[in-house]
This record gives sequence, C-alpha cells and structure tokens, in this order.
Amino acid sequence: MMPGITLEKTTVPAGARVGLPAVVGPVGDVDVFGEVEQGAPARVQVQIRACFTFGELLALLVYTPGLNLYWEELGDDDAIRSGLQFAALTADITELHYRAAYATALVLGAELPERGRPGPGMSVDRAYAVAVGQAVTRVFGVAAGQAVSA
Repeated sequence: MMPGITLEKTTVPAGARVGLPAVVGPVGDVDVFGEVEQGAPARVQVQIRACFTFGELLALLVYTPGLNLYWEELGDDDAIRSGLQFAALTADITELHYRAAYATALVLGAELPERGRPGPGMSVDRAYAVAVGQAVTRVFGVAAGQAVSA
C-alpha cells in the first residue's frame, strides 16, 4: 500500500489552526500502516496533517531508529515517502526540533550543536546526510534555509 503522503504547499495565516485529525472510517485485518494482517484488532483509519521543515524531514529520515534507507533507495520517491510515514509515526516530536537543527547543520557543513547530537550508534557521515537532503528536496520540494514564499 502506498503511504498517504502528499505534497501540498500552503501558507497558513497567523493565528489560524491547521486541520485536526479526520476519521476516515473503520478498517479490519490491517496493521498500523494499513498493510494486510489477518486477525489484527479492529482499527480506525485517521488522516493526520503534519507540517515539517526541511530539517525535520531530514532528521526523521536519517535518525529514526529502525528506518534504514539504503543509498540506492534515495533515488526512489516511494521509498522516501514510505520511510517518512514510518518515521513520523514513531517520532519523538519533543526531540525532533533539536535533531532537525543538528541534521541541517551537518548537511550545510556548519558547526554542529551539542543538543540534538545523535546517540551512540546513530551517527551518519555527512555524504549520506547530504544525499538524504537532496532526496528531501526532490520529493517534498523544500530545501535547507528555504523561506516560505507567498
């Protein structure tokens, strides 16, 4: 099943609320990602809107435990979207801001902040982070340091 991730560029007016989760309907015999799983408990499909920066997308794809995008997968838009779906559902949103700043600094070759530094066994080399950043820009249309244009 193709992950339900779409690219939609919108500008939200100051003070406005972005959409709340929408219940699509009950589903049966599927896992949390919508893949067939016979005998699974009853679930309800929920659409959740999430708005991520370049750095947050980069951090999600590079530092999520259990998500391992191989070099050859970085050219596959579906693999990137599928990876993001897994990462977004398993993310520690509290720590994401710091990981995003760290990942962006790594890609830009800037001084790396102490906060957000990956734990033991989670570091990646800069070349890989740059390649993931290029995939983020290609798939989602956002780049490091990009300002919102009206």
